[in-house]
Amino acid sequence: MRYTATIKDVAKLAGVSVATVSRVINGEENVSSQTKSRVKDAIQKLSYSPNLLGRNLRRGATKSILVLLNTISNPFYSRVVKGIEERAAQDGYSVMLYMTHGDMELERRAVTLLQTKLIDGAIFLSTEQPGEKLTELCRGIPVVQACEPQSSFLAASVSIDNQKAAFDAISYLIARGHRSIAFFGAGGSLSSALCRKEGYYEALRYAGIPIDKRYVIEEGFSVHAGMRAAKRLLQQENTLPDAVFCISDSVAIGAVRAFSEAGICVPDDISVMGFDNAFLSEAYLPSITTVKQPRYEIGYKAASFLLAAICGEDNRAQKIVLEHELIERDSVISR
Repeated sequence: MRYTATIKDVAKLAGVSVATVSRVINGEENVSSQTKSRVKDAIQKLSYSPNLLGRNLRRGATKSILVLLNTISNPFYSRVVKGIEERAAQDGYSVMLYMTHGDMELERRAVTLLQTKLIDGAIFLSTEQPGEKLTELCRGIPVVQACEPQSSFLAASVSIDNQKAAFDAISYLIARGHRSIAFFGAGGSLSSALCRKEGYYEALRYAGIPIDKRYVIEEGFSVHAGMRAAKRLLQQENTLPDAVFCISDSVAIGAVRAFSEAGICVPDDISVMGFDNAFLSEAYLPSITTVKQPRYEIGYKAASFLLAAICGEDNRAQKIVLEHELIERDSVISR
């Protein structure tokens, strides 16, 4: 068995006290340069690795933050997490991902990690818990919301205006001559799903277009959800709509695939519009017209909020709403 060097071994080899080795490791100034050099040489020769977790716990900090999200398989989250990681690294923090899969019990377990001080703070990218309950569970704990803010959850938040973004998307389709527009949504309690559906309704009402509930089909955020929604639409006896607005790019890609398998051409027979501007939306054929979210910036600003809260700043009332952008590609044509 390989022997693991201890701090006492380092002190003995360097000819100093354990307290002096500790001061060198912690970067304290009251150690001579000659002594620092001897200690560092001893650390290198012994391949000594300090117990950073134990040291940070003694200081009352772990230098780790938790990111809660429904699933890592959703391509939307990759850029958000990258923004979080890069901002956290600037302050010496590591990031732990915690997948909840929409399970409220798993969310409660994650909050327990915060309550036991094993993590310094958390960013909620998605949650099924009611906002009031989260406020109660996270009392006194640094937390931030990103992407899926709940107004009843007392925590700083970073997102786009999902309702306005959906309104703008439907208005764009209407301006291109589409009068009958279906909505492939996700159902559930996530704020983005609820707000995008309300934006869809609002735009139709504003344009004086009757809402046909048969065109509102909610199956989820995934490619397979988009395929199921398209198949349900095709099974209906009513006329095929001019366009479909999808709650995510994954849903849009699934819909295009299902339409193609049924012999329906996108965009000649039906226009399809997505949401998020995920990588595949540009690479797919036809490329997907979509709504772009500033995903990296959402993650970066959410991490900035959290790091400030960890340092004691009370920013729970702060809300940042970033701009969305409509990206025109090949899946929508004028009618």
